[in-house]
Amino acid sequence: MNIRIFNPEHDIALASNIERFTAPHAGRQLRSDLCYLPALWADEDDVVIVDDIDFAESAYRRLKAERKPKVEFCTMEQIAHVLSSSHAPLAIDPWGWDPAIRFQLLSAGVPKESLPSKEAVQELRRLSGRQCTTAILERVRQGVESKTCGESTYLTDYDTFCSLLQNDSEMVVKAPWSSSGRGVRYFLKGEQTANALNWVRNVIRLQGGVMVEPLYNKVKDFGMEFRRDAEGRVRYLGLSLFQTQNGAYTGNILATEAVKRDMMSRYVNLAFLDEVTARLETELATLFSTLPSESALSDLRFGVDMMIVAKDDVDGFLLHPCVEINLRRTMGHVALALSPMDDAKECTMTIVYDSKRYHLRLK
Repeated sequence: MNIRIFNPEHDIALASNIERFTAPHAGRQLRSDLCYLPALWADEDDVVIVDDIDFAESAYRRLKAERKPKVEFCTMEQIAHVLSSSHAPLAIDPWGWDPAIRFQLLSAGVPKESLPSKEAVQELRRLSGRQCTTAILERVRQGVESKTCGESTYLTDYDTFCSLLQNDSEMVVKAPWSSSGRGVRYFLKGEQTANALNWVRNVIRLQGGVMVEPLYNKVKDFGMEFRRDAEGRVRYLGLSLFQTQNGAYTGNILATEAVKRDMMSRYVNLAFLDEVTARLETELATLFSTLPSESALSDLRFGVDMMIVAKDDVDGFLLHPCVEINLRRTMGHVALALSPMDDAKECTMTIVYDSKRYHLRLK
């Protein structure tokens, strides 16, 4: 029996690192309004935990997707009863593992042996920190520096950060754990405000440091989605072509892999893109080798954000091969589940808010 759950507040929960975590209102509403999403990648007769069964069934029924498995929706309060009526092997599949979701499931009656240990969740948290991106980025770029860009520095001292501002350089500052642009601040030509500086000071105090990166002339956002299996192997799943606004996710292109690759060929040689994919598979498998061999971690889905950057001095583009590692499911995984089988079909997937609810829209 697979039990699936959408917990989009995951990144904020990682930053808090407490079991009895209460997500901000927007996070709770996003979880409630899009609770049915795991049904899109579920197997037949899987269980999806939702806040409101009638609402989830109605929203799922209205979604015009090519593949819509038959699933059972139940609330967190009902999960113990559902488990008691089945003797099938149990697998739990959340959007992402953090102390809060583990505690919620344990409190709801999910057996401890079906959940990752506290130690495993803490190792997942460490690997989810943006500090891990730096080492991966350096190794993936080795020997192909002329075709790529990307650098990042982890700073734990506020005064050191302030000294960088004196150089009038344009830079992006990121919290080690944050969600969808909320943990990012831009410093342009050394400009600084009291609010931005206080934010940096607080992040260093609460999370131990900040990531500092150059501000690139970005042309296009995209990403790659991956899976880590029970043997620790990392395998590529597909491209994610998405849009952002002020650092926050706004939507994905839904198309076949062939169509998406054709789009990317305008910016980067596809053979080189495949080489980067292979490098990432190897480096990420090594990075995640510190995870405990627990059955609850036998199938991890995650994504790597990338971008295409315009060259400063001549025509052409550079590939930033690892802007961020999202050690959880992403909206790119949702897009892969909804992607058409026909090369002639193409549409967009967006999340919109109509002053009452969040909606997934396919157009």
